[in-house]
Amino acid sequence: MKKHIFAYLFVFTVLILLFHVVNSNKILTNLESDWQEEIMQRKQLQDTIRILQDRIDEEVYFSLIQNEGAQIFFQGEDLIELENQLMDAIYETNLLPNNEKLIPFAPMGEGGYLINKVKVLNHKWVIADFTDGSFWGEMLMLYSKDKIGRFRFEVKESFLYPLSD
Repeated sequence: MKKHIFAYLFVFTVLILLFHVVNSNKILTNLESDWQEEIMQRKQLQDTIRILQDRIDEEVYFSLIQNEGAQIFFQGEDLIELENQLMDAIYETNLLPNNEKLIPFAPMGEGGYLINKVKVLNHKWVIADFTDGSFWGEMLMLYSKDKIGRFRFEVKESFLYPLSD
């Protein structure tokens, strides 16, 4: 009888060990596939980050803060604050009467044209987007700062987009 009990215990132990080996193998295979998938996702994310960083580098190439010439031209000034002051000065022209605004087109709507978006390109140039709600356009401006800190603007080129049908 003892021999049968030991035989059953041995068979039972072997079955439990076999179950654990098969189960562990499945778990290990699953973890390995998850790990490989994680590696692929990480690689894709790193590639995406690299692409986005390249795009950011391209976008900031034309910016006041990244431009070495502007840094030399405005030496000693806080370029971020200067850019904010410049943008505020441009946006403040929206409050002027239509005949004094920077936009060189006669208003076609009731309110006239307003500057929506401004990008400071360097220490001399600004590009701006404007609209009256129906028509919109862009303009390239030359700017300068006088000794008392006021900005002067000269529109060099501008255009209105044609109405789409």
